[in-house]
Amino acid sequence: MILAYWLLAVALVLAGHAFRLLRWEQFVRIYERPQRGAMLRGMAGGYAVNTLLPLHLGDVFRAVFVGRRMKSGVGFALATVIMDRFLDVWFVALGFGTFVLLGQGGASVEAAARYYLVFAVLLAVALVVVVALRDSIKRVCLAVCGIFNDTLKLDGMVFCWSLINTFKDLRRINLLRLAVNTAVMWVAYLASYTALAAAMTTAGQPMALVEVFDTLFGRSAGDLRAVLPGGSLAGTPWAVRALLVGWFLAPLVVMWLATLLPARVRGVVNQATAAAPAGESYLNLLPQADPQDRAVFLSQYFGLQNKAWVNRFLQMNQDITILQDFSAGSNATTMLCMDKTHTFYRKYAFGADGQKLAEQLHWLRAQQDRLPLCEILRTGEDADCCWYDMTYEPQAVGMFRYLHSNPVEKSAAVLHAVLDTLEEKLYRPTAVASDPEKIEQYIAKKVDGNLQKLREARSLHELMAAPTLWINGKEYKNLNQLSWMFDHERLRTLFAADPVSTIHGDLTIENIICRTDDTGWYLIDPNTGNLHESPFLDYGKLLQSLHGGYEFMMMTPRVTVQGNHIDFALTRSAAYDALLADLLADLGRRYPAEQVDSILMHEVVHWLRLMPYKLSKDRKRAAMFYAGLVMVANDAADHARR
Repeated sequence: MILAYWLLAVALVLAGHAFRLLRWEQFVRIYERPQRGAMLRGMAGGYAVNTLLPLHLGDVFRAVFVGRRMKSGVGFALATVIMDRFLDVWFVALGFGTFVLLGQGGASVEAAARYYLVFAVLLAVALVVVVALRDSIKRVCLAVCGIFNDTLKLDGMVFCWSLINTFKDLRRINLLRLAVNTAVMWVAYLASYTALAAAMTTAGQPMALVEVFDTLFGRSAGDLRAVLPGGSLAGTPWAVRALLVGWFLAPLVVMWLATLLPARVRGVVNQATAAAPAGESYLNLLPQADPQDRAVFLSQYFGLQNKAWVNRFLQMNQDITILQDFSAGSNATTMLCMDKTHTFYRKYAFGADGQKLAEQLHWLRAQQDRLPLCEILRTGEDADCCWYDMTYEPQAVGMFRYLHSNPVEKSAAVLHAVLDTLEEKLYRPTAVASDPEKIEQYIAKKVDGNLQKLREARSLHELMAAPTLWINGKEYKNLNQLSWMFDHERLRTLFAADPVSTIHGDLTIENIICRTDDTGWYLIDPNTGNLHESPFLDYGKLLQSLHGGYEFMMMTPRVTVQGNHIDFALTRSAAYDALLADLLADLGRRYPAEQVDSILMHEVVHWLRLMPYKLSKDRKRAAMFYAGLVMVANDAADHARR
């Protein structure tokens, strides 16, 4: 009879563990497909550690073991384990309370009931406090995580994020199934404890359910210490202690061996228990795959920065994985993403920037029959947000990369094709007469307005006051010595001769996409709403890249300023110089010298336009971009004086 009772107890506790696994999977399945084998081994190992060590350290082992094999990581696994144990606290408190009401167990059970009741109440209060003070708690989480290095800080923030969202997304769980799994699990456990009590009684140590329950969960709850000298069962017959040790360990061996069953058998079991139901979908715990992007996002979340943006971002990207952020200097974000079937680019912006992006999207739709443009897959617009997805082509690269990995002649041919296509398909068909009023607005806003912002910038005050600047060891006239270039009458005359038409508006090198298989090219990221819509603005953008070296500046991390000396490690490639010479020669063939002067002046205006953004978003490097402005202004002045 002893063996029969013991085997029944082992079988029943295994049944309880099986339903615990199913319950745990419910928390995991919100974000990813459960890896049943790893989870079962993690449970077995965790129970083994709990059997040998106090403080439920086995639950930490379970989380680490399984989390390392999960897409969402250890922090998420630990959060789901906490949820699992959180529910157990309430049931154990209910169990001890029931025994007290029935008058069973004596003083030790009463003490355990009080302990668990207080613990359960504290958990309930903690939940209320967390909800009420969630913003303050987020800041505390960020402050605590910030004590550690970047890696540990990110791990801590991911854990806090996981715990918050595991609780928040409980609404996605089938609560009826959760209740059934919990109820059946505890019925199986209680039945197992009853059978174990019967086996131990038969072996010579009278035991009841309440005593086994108290042994396992009471204030002096036992692991294997219970059978050691000084333990609660130290004075019992050896057979009784052997039964308990076997009851602890035998199910763990069975659980581990179950993971070694043939794949065909495990597949049948998984299908029968709906381990991976067809059509199952998962949320992304965090859309960003890149650790640096995750750290930036979580710092914003816990620092309570841009709360509306964070919420909208999560809502929009919950079903995709973000592989890489390709955002450049605009306020829109461009990311390489993937869903279950495709890889694609997603571009989005919120608020006023979203409205600007919507204008860009409308331009792309309007010109798609005229020009080679990026293919738009999906779009979304509302009052607060605009986004669109673009095709990802592995063989398509920005011209910067194309230029530096191919003979210059190939890039020159592409650039000529781009300019010819724009002239024939866009500029000429949409040409209109120039508007003197718009030119005045352009001068007032883009020239005078930005010059004034420069004068008001405290960080540039000393630099702007100097008559000359030494930039990387070479002397240049400062803007205050080139005031004649910004004379209104000169600019009116210069810009009045500009052709006017629909333009791309942001024709930088990186917005020309070349296919490495030489099957063509296309354009991305137009900029609409220019006051003075002249093709010369597009040429000026090309010069901003090739002449001003904007892309290389963006890759330059540091700048030093001392007096009127600005020094930074500016790199220019021979390929850039060769393509610049080709472009200037082409512009010289297309237009007279006075109009080339206008193109160069528009390049200067582009540098003026980007300065306020750099002063606000990239203050540490703003002096470098001011140096770029001064250098191109000097070259434009020299050309105008020829």
